[in-house]
Amino acid sequence: MLFTQTPEMYAAIDQEIRYVVEQEDPGNIDIRVLNDSSKELLGTKRFPDTTQASFDLQPWLHNVLEITPSSGETGFKSSSERTIPLRVEAYETGNDKPVNWSTGVTLIPGDQTATPYEIRTTMPSERLIPAGAGDELTLLTNNACNITITGTSRDSTIAENFQMMKMGLHIFRLDTRDFPECETITVDVENCGAIHYTVIPASQNAARIAWRSHAGSIEHYSFPTVRSTTLHVTKQRAEGIDGHLVTAAETVRETLLVSAYERPEVLEALAEVTSAQQVWLVDGDSYTPIDVLTEEAVIQRYGTLCSLELLIRPKK
Repeated sequence: MLFTQTPEMYAAIDQEIRYVVEQEDPGNIDIRVLNDSSKELLGTKRFPDTTQASFDLQPWLHNVLEITPSSGETGFKSSSERTIPLRVEAYETGNDKPVNWSTGVTLIPGDQTATPYEIRTTMPSERLIPAGAGDELTLLTNNACNITITGTSRDSTIAENFQMMKMGLHIFRLDTRDFPECETITVDVENCGAIHYTVIPASQNAARIAWRSHAGSIEHYSFPTVRSTTLHVTKQRAEGIDGHLVTAAETVRETLLVSAYERPEVLEALAEVTSAQQVWLVDGDSYTPIDVLTEEAVIQRYGTLCSLELLIRPKK
């Protein structure tokens, strides 16, 4: 048995992940898919009486990754939960030892084809960020990753350097609390590009959310307006000697958020929240999963600036 086709290193988990196994004489080919790091079995499949087994693992692995946003001070964060080191083994039926196995590949989140040096994001490179808030960048590099952060205020400029010696997928977090009184912050990733932040005053009425984008990144946005908060109460009643009694009650809090009037490219990225697999409400370093009820988003209307309204509720 020979593996005649395997995916490329850093293949995106939401694209086709095709393997082809061939043998000279017809017979059963048993396939086992494992996490090469934890040795967890992810799936098995049998191809009976054949000389070629061709299969796409994307449907098997689509929901394997459950991502948690990073938190804490500025710097590189662990990316181990953002990747799947994959090992695929081919067996003959009845044999408990593999006849052959594929060269190991590492899968990364999203549906974008990997390029050697990139910031994997759906948001524009020019961004607003409230003072005290954080943001996260997902980076892919073919060698060491070097980052320079430059913060400027009216009277001074400060710069800090960060380095990750390994190649691969990197998670970098910016915390504006590490750059107090800065009016602009630039995160320059060597060979990948730069993200430019304008720091705006924090508002008590704002709500910041984060979501998992189709690029596999965690994006952030602060809604400046909370238009309304509604409590929906569902009661179960029973009738007794004393009349109607409430035996159980469930309360759901729904919150309507309104974005600023944004450029179409910002609204395009923000509209993905309505279909994102994972969305969180951000409070400092705390990320609370939420359910997005909005099912339609207008991102462009002729002759007018547009904003986006988002109706959310706690996931649990």
